[in-house]
Amino acid sequence: MSRRRRGAAWRRAWIVLLAAALGGAFAAMGAVAQPAAAPATTGSSATTEAPATTGAPATTAAPATTAAPAGAPGSITSLTLAQALELALRGNPGLRAQAAAVESTRAGEITAALRPNPTFSNGTVDFTGGVGWTFERGGKRRRRIDSARLATAGAERDLLDARRTLIENVRTTFTSALLARGNLRAAKDNLENFQQVEDLNRIRNEKGEISGGDFLKIGLQKLQFQTDVQDADLAYRTARANLRQAVFAPELAPQFEVLGELRTAPMPGALADLEQRALAARPDLLSALTAVTKAEADVKLAEANGKVDVTASLGWIHTGDSLVKDQHVQPFFSFGQTANALGTGISFPLPIFDRNQGEIARTRSEVVRTRAAADTVRAQVIDDVETAYVSLHASRERVDLYERVYLKESHDSREIAEFAYRKGATSILDLLDAERTDRATQLAYRQALADYVTRLEQLAAAIGGEPGELTPP
Repeated sequence: MSRRRRGAAWRRAWIVLLAAALGGAFAAMGAVAQPAAAPATTGSSATTEAPATTGAPATTAAPATTAAPAGAPGSITSLTLAQALELALRGNPGLRAQAAAVESTRAGEITAALRPNPTFSNGTVDFTGGVGWTFERGGKRRRRIDSARLATAGAERDLLDARRTLIENVRTTFTSALLARGNLRAAKDNLENFQQVEDLNRIRNEKGEISGGDFLKIGLQKLQFQTDVQDADLAYRTARANLRQAVFAPELAPQFEVLGELRTAPMPGALADLEQRALAARPDLLSALTAVTKAEADVKLAEANGKVDVTASLGWIHTGDSLVKDQHVQPFFSFGQTANALGTGISFPLPIFDRNQGEIARTRSEVVRTRAAADTVRAQVIDDVETAYVSLHASRERVDLYERVYLKESHDSREIAEFAYRKGATSILDLLDAERTDRATQLAYRQALADYVTRLEQLAAAIGGEPGELTPP
């Protein structure tokens, strides 16, 4: 075989080898570009867990917030507390944004687990083609995965904390709406009862049993009852607007009614037990502790990044006759004696100046910062539990005082004044004063009962318990 034919054969073989290498590289790039399948979530009770990592805390399951099909706007005319919580957990935009942040953070686990791409090189002068592969040293990939999974765990616990805060807000707002509805009903009942008193005294005035001045005082007192109804109606409308904002559901009718009653519940237990439950379950504290663990993992990652990586390469070298006869392009192609060779090599940077010292120092200081932040959150958790517990005891004592003493006394005083007035043994001013005192006592009792339920909800949120764990059904 002539020298020219042998060169042509080598060139054809080299072209086939080059085409195969390029095809394999493009196939690998296409496989990497495929997006990872997102974890399936069904309903509002689905949970997603990050894979476990050696040395990393188990990832807390975060509740899915996939929005269920909403009803027609204005289709809900009455609302219970359970419905309000369901609507809020399904449609609150802040909670949905936090859930999307969890998925965004989880995608970082995919990036952390990726290995470096191989590199392909080619030169026209000597028809050189080669493939290089970088080998990471120091356990970089494992450290990246640890840090990414801890970031996901922290985001999931932030989602749980946002959910805890939302539930507390909805329950507190719903309690305010129940209080406002009770005050409106009581104000209407008082106005109706007073209207009966006014009608009775109109007859007595016509018969001359009471003077016109006393009847005029009764008419002026009616203005106070009418004002109470207007104020209570405004407070109820405002409470419903706040509840609609907290729930964030277009299905609610503009004039929806809240359903339920304010009632007491047994005291939850000892303060020390509640504090221990809070330290074990509060999502914000767990998130702060996860941040400490992640900061420690980032220190190990920074130290691993300080290790130099080695790149190994495998290349094919061929020299021979020029592919073209044009003298203008010949300088770009070698010609002369045919030669073929298979070569290997390695390359790595010399860590003389950059050994990732700055990032190592930064991550170590971040460990100090996150530990201090975790201590602050731990102290805040204890303070929240103690404050809510003391306030709850005070509210309970106030409710008991009204139920044992003042409700009955104010009611009896009003009945005695009404009976005495009908018998002519007392004046209209005494009757109006007794009614005013009973009305104020009823209003104060409902406010104390609402305060007690609110404190109970705050204590449940402070210990990080399940929704309604301490509150009465």
